[in-house]
Amino acid sequence: MQILSGALDVDYLQDASILECICCRSAGYRPSRVSPDGGSAIAFEALVCESCGNSVDIVEGVPFFGGYQPQDFPSLIEATAVGNQAQNPIDIDLARRLNWLLSDYHQAVDKSHYIQNHSDDLVRAPWFSGHRYHEWILTSAILSGKELAGKAVLNVGADFGVDGIDLVDAGAQVTFLNSMPKVASLGKKTLPEARWIGGFVHSLPFRDDSFDIVLAKAVMRRLRPVPPALREMLRVLKPGGFLLIIDEPIRPDHSDENLEFEVFNSHEGVLSGFNEGIIRFGDFYDTLAEFGDQIELALIASVQDPSALQGTSPVGDGAFNDYWVPCWPDNIEYLRNANGAGLCVAVKKVSSITLPAERQSHYVLPAGVLASWIGNPETAFARLMAWAPDELVNLPFPGVKQDWFSLLNGWQRPEPSNDFRRGFQRARWLLRCPGSTKLAFSIRATLGVQDIEVYINGTQECSASIDAEWRRIELDISDKAGALPFLVELRLAGSLGGLSFEQRCFDVRDRLAI
Repeated sequence: MQILSGALDVDYLQDASILECICCRSAGYRPSRVSPDGGSAIAFEALVCESCGNSVDIVEGVPFFGGYQPQDFPSLIEATAVGNQAQNPIDIDLARRLNWLLSDYHQAVDKSHYIQNHSDDLVRAPWFSGHRYHEWILTSAILSGKELAGKAVLNVGADFGVDGIDLVDAGAQVTFLNSMPKVASLGKKTLPEARWIGGFVHSLPFRDDSFDIVLAKAVMRRLRPVPPALREMLRVLKPGGFLLIIDEPIRPDHSDENLEFEVFNSHEGVLSGFNEGIIRFGDFYDTLAEFGDQIELALIASVQDPSALQGTSPVGDGAFNDYWVPCWPDNIEYLRNANGAGLCVAVKKVSSITLPAERQSHYVLPAGVLASWIGNPETAFARLMAWAPDELVNLPFPGVKQDWFSLLNGWQRPEPSNDFRRGFQRARWLLRCPGSTKLAFSIRATLGVQDIEVYINGTQECSASIDAEWRRIELDISDKAGALPFLVELRLAGSLGGLSFEQRCFDVRDRLAI
């Protein structure tokens, strides 16, 4: 049963001719559950494929094509938490102001003087002249010379739309695609002049040759695997159009996910649930090289030693070691063995390419159902846990190796010499304990004295003060000890601003269901 939220205005899908069903790949939708709005207009609460009957949920005004499969579960825990917290649109004027400041900063001859003396405090934010300015340089370089006014642009992984404001302001006809329903609905409120679509990059709900530009900014790192998404983005791109990928980290082709676990072991964002990754260079290059002279390929890479490459030219003012890198054999071989950030890929689709459209297999969790849960933490987590894949339940603790589920849920890698595992700020277990009445574990603060709160399925069960000594905690789980899994969350309480990384950690050992 689908539980829907919101309705879709009739005029919202004016250009519905580019849409197609992600299940049967036919075009044509009819409205379902049509509701009057009190006047002469009507609104759709769902769309149905005329060929196969697949239903498209309307989530707070945004049509969502497809749904979630078991492999999506790890990222949905944080998506549910974010959805419970994010209830208001982004300040679009603030975002536009930031873009203007970055452009103005780029023109400044004395950048230190600019930051010290500018009247706007945004320029003194620690991220302004670092990450944000670097991303601005890369975006400006990759978009240079591209006509945007009147062009059909697909921005995938759009979040709340902040990174697409420049596209809208340049007069492009922008379609934002996001896989999280609450984020997409807030994005629509932030930038209502654009079209917002819910869906997945690995199975785009669009016909072949639909867009002049397809843009992905810092989003490919969240996709596993990358090649199907690249092919899908090329498929929906018009001949003569551009696929632009901006600011992606790369790792050597011979590396595995253990390198990622090493890099992210103390990464606050990833430990807090942001699904980052580092992509093998070959996942980009080899996928695109298959198309030969049907495409033209250009690369930007952040290179510490440009003398190791041939024919490079600097990007921007050279502050971040970014270079245009010709796709010559020696350069490609070098990049296959490189670690780095800031890779950008610009692909011109020279001629039409025949690519089979990816189909999404039958999904388990419709977007409308997930959206209906968000807003009530207790209900949302309890229902989400019932959908958890078995392989993520009762993972060994402290365990002997890292896994993505544990990392995204706040657990640093287990150390062979320790009988405990370190959690950061908020750490979770997904457990099933039939027949048990208590869950017990020992916990201590890594540095100083902290207050810890323990939640089960979003409801606080207890709190305690912890210090350098081990403290034993026991929870009554008699009402949770059935066939369904439940989520245990250990969360540091109070204001954590100004605390070091170590102060926001805690150690846990001897977890036991009794």
